[in-house]
Amino acid sequence: MRVHFFYLFLFLTFSSFTLFSQAYFRISADFSIKDKNPKGSEFYKGKVFFDKEVNKVVYNISFPDKKMLVMADTQMYQLVNKKVVSQQFVPSTNKFTVFNLALSGDLRNFGLQKTGYAINTIEENGDQTIIEWLPPSYLEDKMGKVVLSLKEGQLFGIALFNPEGELTAKKFYQEYKSIKGLPFPSKVIQISYIDGAEYYKMTTFSNVKIDELESDEMYNVDLSN
Repeated sequence: MRVHFFYLFLFLTFSSFTLFSQAYFRISADFSIKDKNPKGSEFYKGKVFFDKEVNKVVYNISFPDKKMLVMADTQMYQLVNKKVVSQQFVPSTNKFTVFNLALSGDLRNFGLQKTGYAINTIEENGDQTIIEWLPPSYLEDKMGKVVLSLKEGQLFGIALFNPEGELTAKKFYQEYKSIKGLPFPSKVIQISYIDGAEYYKMTTFSNVKIDELESDEMYNVDLSN
């Protein structure tokens, strides 16, 4: 492998170009999740909704139980029959979901250019371009490097490291489809490393809709009751 600064130029040029690309604002899709975690194996399916302006990720789950999970700011709400039955603190991660990143044109670089991270190296490896990002100096004791791989012009994989250089998680984005000109992966595989064990989570999307004007109530679920 060797560093290609020409790729760096192309990458930065494309990143700037996305600022002038079509503005997308909402997405919905049918989803299924197979999750192997420390608690065991779980399976869910339903429909997900996200609007950039509202900034709520809404999972309308139809199996195994009918309920709704809403990620809003730093809270996760669980609703049954449109009533909030539980609420708990979660880290604010909506801007790094595949939904927001895709709509914002930032999925290719995982939005890192907006976080203070900076490109360290770009290398060509077979049919992939490997890009290493480093955190800003004031976060080096809290955040580690991030390594992205691009394949066929799209984000293929991401590897997250802690400040000690240990791999903590990986994600793979596969089977992209273009919906209204927006590339969106039909499959996302996440691998987490907890206490030396690997845990897998596979999410598949189908029937993806971009900027639909129906179902407004599902994008902005009422959380006041």
